[in-house]
Amino acid sequence: MILVIGEALIDLIENRYQPGAFNAIVGGANANVALALARRGTKHQFLGRLSTDRFGKIIRERLQSNAVQLGYSVSTNEPSTLVVVSIDSNGIPQYSFYVNGTADWGWTKDELPSDVELTNLGATCIQFGCLAMAIEPGNLVIEKWAREHYLQNSVTISHDINMRPALGFDREHERERVERLNRISHIIKASDEDIEWLYDLDHEDADTPTQIEAIVQEWIGASGRHVFVTRGSEGVSIYRPGGSRLDVPSRKINVVDTVGAGDTFCANLLGQLSDDDALGANPFDRLANINDAQLADYVRIAGVAASITCERAGCEPPTAADLQQVLNADN
Repeated sequence: MILVIGEALIDLIENRYQPGAFNAIVGGANANVALALARRGTKHQFLGRLSTDRFGKIIRERLQSNAVQLGYSVSTNEPSTLVVVSIDSNGIPQYSFYVNGTADWGWTKDELPSDVELTNLGATCIQFGCLAMAIEPGNLVIEKWAREHYLQNSVTISHDINMRPALGFDREHERERVERLNRISHIIKASDEDIEWLYDLDHEDADTPTQIEAIVQEWIGASGRHVFVTRGSEGVSIYRPGGSRLDVPSRKINVVDTVGAGDTFCANLLGQLSDDDALGANPFDRLANINDAQLADYVRIAGVAASITCERAGCEPPTAADLQQVLNADN
């Protein structure tokens, strides 16, 4: 069972053709991962702090209607987190974030599952990342809790870096934070854009791919850590311990938008690992037992799932049947 912890927020998106009118869309990277797991049919729990306000009820309704499991989520009177997306006359979006004192960041130790509860749940993986691990005070509470389980070697810990530079974070502080979280993770997923922003690299520079590889190898170090770097239309690079790298091409599609694509990839990768009993206690040993061909196939399939999301407006991950239909058609 995969335990996803993190934010579930509201994107208020302005109607380009009706200025001042907004649509409330449920978002949040970690909520999207849970949604993609639910649609895939993977056993999971979503640990979110859901407001009792109207937006919180919209969030809960969206997740429940998609069979996202909320048994360990927390109800709180703090307001929902809002991201306002306004559209200018040229169709260019501008973002305003309302995060101070909102529900997603108020985690306390007592709100997180105990060792006994994790055992009773049959949890094999903790998935976290994005804003939940960037905004205080809750991020530090989650980090301490996750570190304890990393040291116990009891579950796989998966970190989706998923940066949000538009919030105005300090680059140096974020780099230190991400590297600290990477050290207590067995699986790391990042986009090339995440790494470029964190390390102030120029996407157009010919040396950037080599620099990214050096950074990733430093993240792995002498550990059994696995890193997955998504590169948009160029596919995914898998970095394994010992300097090994596998490149998996992407499926060619017509993109509608990329909302939730990385979250869908993450969910479908973890879902396949869960299906094959590759998550759980002694995580590095489990990952080491997967051969290159099998791991590349997991990534290929996760990439197809992400591509289906890109063919749809908003974060609408595929069901298992949707995914299988596309896989069959592509073969």
